[in-house]
Amino acid sequence: MFEYIAAFLATLGINPAQLFAGLAGAFVRTVIQKQPLTWAVLATSVVGALCAIYLTPIIGLWLGLNLSVLAVNNALSFGIGLVGMSLAEGLVTLAHNWSRNPRLMRSMDAKGIADAVNDHAHTAQMKKPEGSNGDAPE
Repeated sequence: MFEYIAAFLATLGINPAQLFAGLAGAFVRTVIQKQPLTWAVLATSVVGALCAIYLTPIIGLWLGLNLSVLAVNNALSFGIGLVGMSLAEGLVTLAHNWSRNPRLMRSMDAKGIADAVNDHAHTAQMKKPEGSNGDAPE
């Protein structure tokens, strides 16, 4: 039975090990936060698992990890599942903030993203109207 489920997931491009490790991480997050079981909590677990499925390969690549080693793959997937909802919220906030003042990345890597975001933060700080930080205008 499990072989059929794993084969079905594989045809969808989903690594079953990443799915289950991500779900386990998301479940641990729920237990640690001592939240009652609700639909929102279940949705958070699904988001954690989805983050593990789709972010594990790219984060593993960025970190230079050998994801063909099952223990490494599972550990990274578990960790991403654990913090997946926070990652998703952070990425949505980052995209929302960037969309207000889009900047081109200087390079297609983490440093390029950071530079574009930092340029945005610097530009947004410079555009603040006078007195918006609580100080009286001079």
